[in-house]
Amino acid sequence: MKKIIVSFCVLILVLAAAFGGLLFAYTQSDDYTSDKFPANYKINGIDVSGQTYDEARKTLADQWNHQTFHVTDESGNDLVTFTNFGCTYNIAGSLEKVKHDNLLMSALNHYSKAPVDADMKMAVKTCSNEFRKKLMNSDFLNQDSVTETVDAYVDVTDPAFPIVKEVYGTKIDGEKFFDKVVRNISAGTLKMTFNPEEFYEQPKVLSDDETLLAYQKFCQEKLNQKITYDIGDESFTINKEDLASMYATDGSGNPNEEGIEEFVARLAKTYDNVGAERTITTLRDKKVTIKGGTEGWKIDQDAEAEQLAKDLTDGEDVTRKPKYSQEGYGDYTRTVGDTYIDVDFTKQEVYVFIRGKDKFHCKVVTGDKSKGKSTPEGLWYVKNKLRDVTMRGTNADGSKYEVPALYWMGITPNGIGFHDSNWRTEFGGDIWKTNGSHGCINMPKDKIPDMFKIVKVGMPVLMHN
Repeated sequence: MKKIIVSFCVLILVLAAAFGGLLFAYTQSDDYTSDKFPANYKINGIDVSGQTYDEARKTLADQWNHQTFHVTDESGNDLVTFTNFGCTYNIAGSLEKVKHDNLLMSALNHYSKAPVDADMKMAVKTCSNEFRKKLMNSDFLNQDSVTETVDAYVDVTDPAFPIVKEVYGTKIDGEKFFDKVVRNISAGTLKMTFNPEEFYEQPKVLSDDETLLAYQKFCQEKLNQKITYDIGDESFTINKEDLASMYATDGSGNPNEEGIEEFVARLAKTYDNVGAERTITTLRDKKVTIKGGTEGWKIDQDAEAEQLAKDLTDGEDVTRKPKYSQEGYGDYTRTVGDTYIDVDFTKQEVYVFIRGKDKFHCKVVTGDKSKGKSTPEGLWYVKNKLRDVTMRGTNADGSKYEVPALYWMGITPNGIGFHDSNWRTEFGGDIWKTNGSHGCINMPKDKIPDMFKIVKVGMPVLMHN
């Protein structure tokens, strides 16, 4: 018996030595060292016989992209099938390794032409946008009736700032599903069971999140402050969401310069109205829409941001007006108020209203429409009041003129104003259409002194058709 066992062991050793020799001889052969695959050679069931590594890479990528990927429900029914993956694969370094990892099969192929069917992972490098879009648009991923996933958050509309718990929804995370499909394609698993719960979007912030709890504490300490703006007839308190945006996100309680600037920019966009379009019902009950001019309010955004940062640092409740770089006449208004000068081009009349009362009116002549010298529309203001001035300019024919005026009330930066016109004997009517001024408002010399007495610098001037 002992002799038999010894003989068997010797036989095994001889066979192992012979087999080892054959394998060694194979590793020295052209088949092993060549950059080509021998005949009868398949990888992942795809024939690469006689192909170089580069050729095999292209063949594998092309044919693998034309495989069919099946997605089934939990009962095994097809939900959808995909082909034409349009992927690129990171497999160049793996092809030569196939021979080494399948040494026995490759050696048998070398000596006996036995077929080889090696397995290799098809590591996906990129996927086409078309494939991604087609997959993400699948009906089973985009159901109409779903519950949205919601992160836990601090309810800043409630003075107690409670934490509202997260909601686990039923909306599918398409990216998560796509990633799993790609992993399966890489692994060579071209069938997948779709379990919706596996792909539900998950909340990123839970109610016990330490950062959320710290933010709740911050809100309780900082966001009950009331900063209230009085802007004419309007008054509002900064809401807690905006207030929160004006603090640094690190919970330090320091003002956030960027958040403050964004809020102030929105404030200015809402309330700045110099040159803005306005629809006004005049005190003569005429509805006009005008745009342009220099009268109105403009917030000084730098000064307001600085003041707001100080208010936040102080932490005290405050009620105030914004910081303005320009203030209109009287209290803030989006229209014109009850004290202003009304210049009606159509009627060729000027009215002065003070606290809603008609204190002066007369006929005038405005800019010459036919010569392109129309008086500008808009809401302006009286810039100055002067006596005994000389008006200088250029006539339509290019000649210069110098004309004295006893009374002057300037309106626009380029020299339009009210002045007496002793060369005219008639005012009003249609004179302005063919024989109007250079743009100023010509007034009768016996009327303008009364107007000059009651008009104040800064008073709004509404000029309209």
